[in-house]
Amino acid sequence: MGMKCSKKRWAMGIVIVLLIAALIWFFSSNGKETEEKYTMVKIDRGDLEAVVSSTGTLGAVTTVQVGTQVSGRIAKIYTDFNKTVKKGELLAMLDTSSLLMAVSEAESSFDRSRAQLKQSRQDLDRMQYLFKENIKTKNDLEQAQVNFELAQATLKSSQSSLERARINLSYASIYAPIDGIVISRSIDVGQTVAASFSSPTLFLIANDLSKMQILASVDESDIGQIKEGQEVRFTVQAQADRKFAGQVSQIRLEPTTVNNVVNYTVVISVANKEGLLLPGMTATIDFLIGQAKNVLRVANAALRLKPSQEMAQELLKQFAAGAGGGNGHARHGAPAGPTAANRGGFSGPVASGLRKRPKDLGLLWIIDASGKPKPVRVKTGISDGQLTEIRSEEIKEGMEVIKSITLSATEQAAAQGPPRMRIL
Repeated sequence: MGMKCSKKRWAMGIVIVLLIAALIWFFSSNGKETEEKYTMVKIDRGDLEAVVSSTGTLGAVTTVQVGTQVSGRIAKIYTDFNKTVKKGELLAMLDTSSLLMAVSEAESSFDRSRAQLKQSRQDLDRMQYLFKENIKTKNDLEQAQVNFELAQATLKSSQSSLERARINLSYASIYAPIDGIVISRSIDVGQTVAASFSSPTLFLIANDLSKMQILASVDESDIGQIKEGQEVRFTVQAQADRKFAGQVSQIRLEPTTVNNVVNYTVVISVANKEGLLLPGMTATIDFLIGQAKNVLRVANAALRLKPSQEMAQELLKQFAAGAGGGNGHARHGAPAGPTAANRGGFSGPVASGLRKRPKDLGLLWIIDASGKPKPVRVKTGISDGQLTEIRSEEIKEGMEVIKSITLSATEQAAAQGPPRMRIL
């Protein structure tokens, strides 16, 4: 009998130990599942900036293309790339051989016309005398008068041709039209330039590289947020570790369409006292459209959270009761997020409320004292793409809110719906 009792006690002891181990495993796994179900993120305090990004090309504020109005061969060049020039300084000379010949021919034509005018005046005076003496007829006198007027017109034409030839000769000397720096030279000595249809560009002169501008292309969806005088920050690849500042000086009204997207050109004034910025550089630009100092911030993922079924039921209860999360915004519509924090397939009054919510209302989820998720409404402010400004009486700095949810196998199956039959 004693042996049987001891065996029974031993068996019961083993059962009790296994039961205790099962209970410990069950509660520890449940706690682990609760811990892993929600990913939390802390509310912090700091500064935020909202920006509109774009790209543009750096250039001088005033750039002048220096050309020639006459054709000819380049005889001499007196400047080169990156040279500083003054207004009126001689930059280049064309070969003047043919131009000097044209001037000489025009002078000869002018002298001949002047001699003809002198002779026709004498003929007119003589004809007037003979007409008074009744030696010549009136027709002879009128013809002499016409010849004199024709000689006058011919002299004027010859004079104009002479002046034109002299002006063309002066065009053979290429002078700087402004003070500045030569940033381009497209000719060499001996090269022939033709100005038959358009003036060829010989030099490109930038007026002052200490003051530059950026021509930025801004999408039509963002142009409404750009204002004159707005602060701008930008970077260039040549100085990747530095940020430069500028200011919007003009928004040009002429639209351009690229790949069916309408863009507008925004002119940004830039100071370049150190000379680090060069014409033609590509600038990556941030237009500063909003700033907030020392505000509560939350990760955007927390505002875009898609609630689970349990959370959706709690949200529906609060919406039906008009509690609205307890932060005093119950009558402004249903809880909201920056986009669809609540794109969880809601229907009925909740979905209707979500569609009518103000854009500056958002929804965050906290864990209450009972360990359950609780919705809290917040007012949202500016966002930098990762963090968003929030204002709420319930949310304080250092509090944790739900950022993401790991659904259980049952919830995942419920979210996916019943299995579909496949008909072969």
